[in-house]
Amino acid sequence: MNNLAYNSQKPEVVGPKVEELIRKEIGAADMIPFDVEDAQGNHYSVGTALGDIGRALFGGRVDLLFNLNFSLSQPRPARLIASVERMGPLGCYVGPLVYHTELSRPVSGEAALEAPKTFGSSKFVGEPSLVAKLNGNSDLVKRANKFAKTESKIGGGTFKMERTFKVVPHGDRALLVIATLPRLTSMGFGAAVDAKDFFDIAALVDASL
Repeated sequence: MNNLAYNSQKPEVVGPKVEELIRKEIGAADMIPFDVEDAQGNHYSVGTALGDIGRALFGGRVDLLFNLNFSLSQPRPARLIASVERMGPLGCYVGPLVYHTELSRPVSGEAALEAPKTFGSSKFVGEPSLVAKLNGNSDLVKRANKFAKTESKIGGGTFKMERTFKVVPHGDRALLVIATLPRLTSMGFGAAVDAKDFFDIAALVDASL
């Protein structure tokens, strides 16, 4: 099974294994194209907006080996950065994941999901009219809280990060950007990047605008 932890630190070994898992999750018939960005940001081509956000969130870490930048085409165009972290002298694991996709309508300001709360669900905060639309969709709020994980037991330990779930202006449309972490399955023998859930949430955001 594929639990996103590997006994190699070579992109040419790790990349196809991660691609295969994503392809199975979304039911794609063809291989998903991707490129590799090393820890210094070289060979980067997945898109400036997503790259800037990904580097701001996860750049500068001594354990970052490289990013795998996937170009998803179904059920809608989207991008995914999968950060690959060092695990011991020879191994690695997939850590933070950053998804982004363009939405169908423009927005006049930004909205973001609050940090996780001890009790109850976090809400969206930001531009008032946009926030009202997003918070008015209870299914979206529930699924957004579940999807935008800030803690996960990956790579043999517990990985923590700040929450990122944003809707921001992007030309004549809006951009949805979500960071999350892999979800372990099958008692830790498998893992998921929850790509299908991302697309479901993107559709809910679109329907709310």
